[in-house]
Amino acid sequence: MPDFITKDFGWKLASVVLAVVIWVIVFKYNGGAFEHVTSTVENTYGDLQVAVVSKTGDPRAYQIAPLKVSVKVSGPDSVMNALQGNQVQPFIDVTDKASAGSFRATVNVSLPKGVTLVDVDPSWVGVVAPGH
Repeated sequence: MPDFITKDFGWKLASVVLAVVIWVIVFKYNGGAFEHVTSTVENTYGDLQVAVVSKTGDPRAYQIAPLKVSVKVSGPDSVMNALQGNQVQPFIDVTDKASAGSFRATVNVSLPKGVTLVDVDPSWVGVVAPGH
């Protein structure tokens, strides 16, 4: 072996071990306590009814199709284990739709803190807005 590898090999090995130990401490230590390593969990909630958000006083009864969607969310296991289906709320916003007619609306989802939206299927719904 070349001399630059074998010379002071013990010190070099000790340096690498010390560097690894410091790296583990820096990345695991958080605010005086070791950070609990959590895994990310994905859940899918199917057959969730899509709510229609409209202007206050809007008397129109919007018809949407499909009525229900499937929502995939992710988050830390501690948050996802406590998450219930009624906390995942898909909705469409029709507050800026002034006229009657048919249109497509993107499905939005209201989620609790710490939960991330992964997918909505379908991602849009057809809407029929009757006249005033």
